[in-house]
Amino acid sequence: MKSAPLDQLSIYVVAGEVSGDRLAADLVRALKKRNPELRAYGVGGPMLRAAGQEQSFDLARHAVVGLTDVLKNLPRFLMFFRQVKAEIVKLKPDVVVLVDYPGFNLRLAKALHRENPPPAIIYYVSPQVWAWKAGRARTMERVLERLLVIFPFEVAWFARHAPNLKTKWVGHPLAGRWMDQGKTQAPDGSSCIALLPGSRPKEIARHWPVLLETAAQIVQEQRNVRFVSLATGPEMRQQLEAEWARFPKSGVSLDIVSGQSLTLLNRCTMAIVASGTATLECAVAGLPMLVIYKTSWFTYLLGRLVVKLPYLSMVNVLAGEKVVPEFLQGDATPPRLTMAALRILRNPRGTEQMVRRIREVAAQLGGPGAAERAAEEVEEAIRLRRALVKAAEEKDEALAPS
Repeated sequence: MKSAPLDQLSIYVVAGEVSGDRLAADLVRALKKRNPELRAYGVGGPMLRAAGQEQSFDLARHAVVGLTDVLKNLPRFLMFFRQVKAEIVKLKPDVVVLVDYPGFNLRLAKALHRENPPPAIIYYVSPQVWAWKAGRARTMERVLERLLVIFPFEVAWFARHAPNLKTKWVGHPLAGRWMDQGKTQAPDGSSCIALLPGSRPKEIARHWPVLLETAAQIVQEQRNVRFVSLATGPEMRQQLEAEWARFPKSGVSLDIVSGQSLTLLNRCTMAIVASGTATLECAVAGLPMLVIYKTSWFTYLLGRLVVKLPYLSMVNVLAGEKVVPEFLQGDATPPRLTMAALRILRNPRGTEQMVRRIREVAAQLGGPGAAERAAEEVEEAIRLRRALVKAAEEKDEALAPS
């Protein structure tokens, strides 16, 4: 990977998950629209590469979840860490943009800050330090040039816990993708349920069999129901289809689609969704939902000890109350999910309050233009960085012996 010319703007972007890959890709496209000659280096996934990132490897495809999975893959991630850090030191980009992925990116930020001189580091999408490890805010204050957050409450939180950290709310990118879209109804009047098991392989392995069995039990009680699921890429689609091929169909009508998330949710009646970004996608689409999550028991029990929030789903966190039901660990069983889903399907009037609160939560995400606002912040950081470098060079020249 060659260094950019000194007079050319350059950034290095690190995104380690599917959701971060998409957000970072939107940001790179916005930056390149404003600065066509900008060079974007880094590691991410296929969406970042398609947006023009000169990518040394696909970090997003190695995403894991839970402490036990992290420990199993630690040697590989240490190798990735050393490679990314060495590339940044060699390339000397104007700014480094770290997108979510805190286990990797916060450590990278601290390591880069120890360089002399350290690069300007922007963190896009804050780690959820407001839920656990609040002490990390002070570290972020020390090592980051600025923090770009996607939830409005985070600005006030960081103002209290890291007052010297330049924090800017840019809005949630989902708002621009979804807010102006309308719902469509199936022509035959049937109900359609979105089954969304998450995007990481381990999440799919834990959630997908539960969702398929739930679908089978639902159709035993209510026939006029169809199901759809979304694959974010070919590897995920292959994993979903492989499990579906082994599953006894039991009258279940299931479509697995790729790259049609908007169409998918607009034709659904409700969703059964793994906790994560997909819950906010369903919220912006105005879908009533059941939220599930299963992980290793060690990770779950550890999380119960350290997480300070009463809810897991961001819909409930943003609402400050349990708007959507959560089924975690042993509670995420097909019989329980079936009963809860049938209550929604058979009593649409009873879900009106849930849908109203869900839409209120979605309204908190801001309006369109999050990527453009984030790009403005990155540009400002580049200008400040270049001004500091120029001032330092002029000072060295003035002090140099004639």
